[in-house]
This record gives sequence, C-alpha cells and structure tokens, in this order.
Amino acid sequence: MRFDWQEAGLTADEKADKVLKAMTEEEKFAWLSGPMAIPLDDETLPDGAIGSAAYYPGISRLGIPAMQQSDASLGITALGGVRPGDNATALASGLLLAATFNPEMAERTGEMVGREAFAKGFNVQLAGGANLIREPRGGRNFEYLSEDPVLTGVMAGHSVRGIQSQHVVSTVKHFAVNPQETGRVVVSSNLSESAMRESDLLAFEIANEIGQPGSVMPGYNLVNGEWATENAFLLNDVLKGDWHYPGWVMSDWGATHSAAKAALAGLDVQSGANLDQQVWFDQPLKDAVTAGEVPQSRIDDMVRRILRSLFTVGVIEHPAQPHGDIDYMAHRLLAQREAEQGIVLLKNSHQTLPLKRGAAKLLVVGAHADHGVLSGGGSSAVTPVGSLRLPGVDFMGIQTDKVFHPSSPLWGYVQNQARQKSLISAVKILQKPLNRRAQLTQ
Repeated sequence: MRFDWQEAGLTADEKADKVLKAMTEEEKFAWLSGPMAIPLDDETLPDGAIGSAAYYPGISRLGIPAMQQSDASLGITALGGVRPGDNATALASGLLLAATFNPEMAERTGEMVGREAFAKGFNVQLAGGANLIREPRGGRNFEYLSEDPVLTGVMAGHSVRGIQSQHVVSTVKHFAVNPQETGRVVVSSNLSESAMRESDLLAFEIANEIGQPGSVMPGYNLVNGEWATENAFLLNDVLKGDWHYPGWVMSDWGATHSAAKAALAGLDVQSGANLDQQVWFDQPLKDAVTAGEVPQSRIDDMVRRILRSLFTVGVIEHPAQPHGDIDYMAHRLLAQREAEQGIVLLKNSHQTLPLKRGAAKLLVVGAHADHGVLSGGGSSAVTPVGSLRLPGVDFMGIQTDKVFHPSSPLWGYVQNQARQKSLISAVKILQKPLNRRAQLTQ
C-alpha cells in the first residue's frame, strides 16, 4: 500500500503536513499523552509495547509506526526488569565522555546507542543529557557531561547526532538548569536571563545546533518560579522563538502540572501521564480547546512537530523492528576505548602519594570491588551481561536493582600485575640468547 507522504521529492515538513491532515482528533490526542510502558501495580503493557519508558500507538492506515521510547544516554535500559533477560552495552559515565574532549568519540558512542536501540525495536532514545554540573552532589551528574557550556554543548550535540544517524530520535535534556535530584520537584533554579544565556542555555543552544535533536525534554524543577514544563520563557521565547526549534517538547515522567497553561507555554507531550496528578493532555486539554482557552491550531502544531522529527530522522521510512542483531563484542571494545581516552592517570611525582615502590600488598576498598563498579541508578541504569544485581530502591513505583557493572577493580589490578610479571619473564628469556650471542662475538 502506498501513502500520500511517500510522494517523491517531499520534505519532512511536507510529509508531516500530509499525515496531519489525514489524522483524526482521536489519533492526534493519542500522541499527546501516554503512560509509562512499564506496568505498575495491576497495570498491563499496552498492546504492541515492547516494555520501556513509553509507547504511543502507530497509525497503520497512514503508514505511521508506533513510538517506542527508551532510556538513556549511557545505553539501552530495562528499568524494573521490564524485558526479562534483555541486556545492553553500558558506556562509562557522561563525565568520562566529556573528559575525552573528543567529539568524534561522542558521535561514535552515540551511534552505538542508536544501533542497539534500533535493533531492540526502539525509535526514540531519551538521551542527550546537557545540563551543566553546578552541584557536586547532584544525583544525575553521572548522566551529564561537565561544568563548561561549550564542552557540554559540543559533546552532547555530537552524541545526539550519532544516535539520530541510526533512524532513532534523540532528546536533549533536561531543559534547563536542572542541577539536583534532592527536592527536584520543588526547587527553583533562579538565574538572571543574561547569566542563563551565558551558561546553561548556551550549552543547550550549541547541542541543538550540532545535534538537531528531534525532541527536547524539560526537567522537574522550576526556573525562576515557573515549572520548566510550563515555562513560556524557556519553551516559547528561547527554544521555539529565538532558536527556531522545529521539534517537539516532551515532559519528563510525572513532571506535568497543567493542561492549558503547559500547552500554551510550549509543552507538546505529557510523558508518563500515569505518574502525574491527572492525565492533563487528554480530557482536560480537550475541554480547554472546546472552551476556547487553547486554539485547535496549537493541538495541530504539537502533533506536526512530532511527525516532522520522525520524518527528519527517518523513523517512519525505516521502522525499527526487534531483531537482536547486535555485535556486543565490538560495542564493548568501543566502550573500552572511550574509557581509555577519558581516564586520568596520576603520576606520583616526588612520592607525594604514600605508595611504596615494589610493595607486595595493595588494599582495594569498595563494596563488591571483586565483582564490578556500581552504576548510576534510576532510568539510566544499564545492565550488561555479567552484572551483579542486588536489591535496590523504589524508583517512581518500580523496584529497581543496584547494578554493579562487570569491571572489577580488584581483578583489573591482579591481571595487570600478572601481565607485568609475564612481560618481565619474556624479557629475561629474550635476553639470554642475546647475551650468549654477545659472548660469542667478543
């Protein structure tokens, strides 16, 4: 079957317009809010959902696939074990990625995340963490990159570009000034406009210019007294106005607080609606349209932005289907190369550190240091093969494990020592015939 949007020579905007005109009002609103596609309590997965952060139904009569959305920047997650037995390649923290100072590495690891997402059937990746690190105890610092707006913007932009090269939409998040997890739903980040444009907003502006993300996600926090999800200055004036951003704005899960106010301020989709006080972008938003508070043109703009991004990245023309064809060994090697480029080694000049040369014993401190390294938690917790999983915490109604990635500091040290001993032995063996030859030639 051939669809109108498949006419040769059409731009992403023209394709989006054709689909939008053919959509019913019911189909439009089905894309404006959606529950988390991870069952809570007695809930079940929606028909067709893989099991992930979110699912929005496809429109088969128009040739539009469902949206399957997954977390996050450091790999493909399966929060709460929603897809039993599913594993993914885990990247090092965003902090380490920034420490490589290598935009090419950011793009290559982004491509890897996009490849695995596509192979698992996902077409929207909730990646692209671009908040500046302002609070050293910030609970999501491991997802972000740095305190520098230029470095953050460049690296986030290239990561997004890599993901989207695989026909997977990427977000950038959390727009903006989202520095902490403690009290995240009540804290207000207060900055002057000039200070914001020279810091956090600059990082997002650079990331948007380089990566051209299909979606932007505001945070849970307030900015100068207004929720980020209904902050007209951020979403309408800066993002869609000054920067002419053409994609859609999705809330974080459980971060929407109103219908008309949020829609008019620039929010396009209420994500994780079952975590909010109510499903604002369903009946309350329909009522606001009927009452004339929100014009119908705004509803059409919301849906059109989604369609445009999906067409721009190739999501619709190249629908993702789970096929599991993933070269995990190659991806693990790429993750290792990233780590090698970002690791900082200390040189013990002038014996500043109390490390005795030739010491026979070394104390390795840390829980489960013989098994692996504790990963970041929450929605970004990736579980590669061989991970140690221990009872964790309740995260947004989902029991989530503590995950230790299989990269043991203890065994890394032991193996390194063994390699050094083998190398010394090999050198001694090589030296013997060399020394004998030297004697014969004297």
